[in-house]
Amino acid sequence: MEFLLTLLYFVIVISILVTVHEWGHFMAARLTGTRAEVFSIGMGNRVCGWNAITGFSFGQLPEDWDGGDHTDYRLSMLPFGGYVKISGMIDESMDTEQMNLPPQPYEFRSKGMFAKLFIMSAGVIMNVILALVIYVGLTATKGKTVAETTTIAHIEKNSLAEKMGFANGDKILTIQSERMNSWSDIMQAITTKHLGEDRIISIERAGQAMTLTVSGTMLTDSLTASQGYVRGFTPAGFAVMLAAVETLNPAGRAGLQAGDTILALNGQRMVAAQQFIETIQASKGKQVVIDYKRSNSVQQVSVTPNDEGRLGVQIVSVYVGPLRTERYSFGESIVKGTEDAMNSITGYIAGLKLLVSGKVPLKQSVGGPIQIAKMSRQAAETGMEGFLRFLALFSIILAVMNIMPIPAFDGGHIVIVLIEGAIRRELPTKVKIGIQQVGLLLFLVVMVFVFYADLTR
Repeated sequence: MEFLLTLLYFVIVISILVTVHEWGHFMAARLTGTRAEVFSIGMGNRVCGWNAITGFSFGQLPEDWDGGDHTDYRLSMLPFGGYVKISGMIDESMDTEQMNLPPQPYEFRSKGMFAKLFIMSAGVIMNVILALVIYVGLTATKGKTVAETTTIAHIEKNSLAEKMGFANGDKILTIQSERMNSWSDIMQAITTKHLGEDRIISIERAGQAMTLTVSGTMLTDSLTASQGYVRGFTPAGFAVMLAAVETLNPAGRAGLQAGDTILALNGQRMVAAQQFIETIQASKGKQVVIDYKRSNSVQQVSVTPNDEGRLGVQIVSVYVGPLRTERYSFGESIVKGTEDAMNSITGYIAGLKLLVSGKVPLKQSVGGPIQIAKMSRQAAETGMEGFLRFLALFSIILAVMNIMPIPAFDGGHIVIVLIEGAIRRELPTKVKIGIQQVGLLLFLVVMVFVFYADLTR
């Protein structure tokens, strides 16, 4: 069941993003008077579709079918992505039949340089617009809810947070001279902002001001290994709650119940799930005094963990500290949403630079279909807002990747258009086919590598 859900979310994400991308190419073609022979959701053989000549039909169209100015809108067999077949353009289909005839006014190759550039860049533009719409829409309807704390309650042993030099009770004042006003400010400054740079962090520890200098390389390596998550920090305001209690194990026999909030173990205040786990595991066979809250009453119970260092409970961390919800007008939402989109773009580009420079391990940094599918499911499980934010981020990633000057990508086609504009004539068909073949070969090599990285991660 988990596999099917993962596959479903992957198909949904890829289908939405690629359909939006191809719709951009399609609309640009129509606006410039260029024929779009096929608009397909999915790849491979035609399952069903509609066009103005034959109407709705199932299966493949006849081989000699010519729709003229009419597009065949279809669903294809493989539900991964989609494509637009533009007349007079050599693309992944390698269709060169039209190239043996004189250019027609409705063909891509007969259009001017700026029209061609518009058609080829429209997919990327649509992906960026989709991300902007999502970011602006979420900001306008949801606002931004932030945890009003900049204090660290607990640091896990051997974690990234400990390696950075933090300790329990530290209050983070500034990072790279930027004032920190919330926990989300801190997480953004540590992860996406200033990627690859050393961090200068001002903190207050036991009433004394201190400065920590954190290696950008160490931070990037740690974030890469943990797939972008910051490990080891628990901010102030969190509590440990029992999500489930096994009746026949120590906690159940002691009378603890799901929903109880753990306040302290042996007088030590509990502020993090990992802290609770470490304390219980260190108390194998020893009696532990637990202070907990049930409804509005505070109670105490003694319990002895079993020989495996377990009480027989499932725990979750819940935020009970102060929250601030910032509301924005529609105009302010446009500004904030655009900032989110730009942060996504600059963060991804910075990550690519580190990858190309060799400062981050290639195998750990790239993700293929398996990794994307897992992330799609994880995002969906956090709720609609989390899923939409993932969709916006991945739309940005797709846009940046496609605009790169790589053969067979939109950026590669744009380079060809610019070259043809400079020399004032078309490149030979054989050259264009060769470029496409090189691009497809590179794509296949990359896909093999990312599949390998996914399977061995």
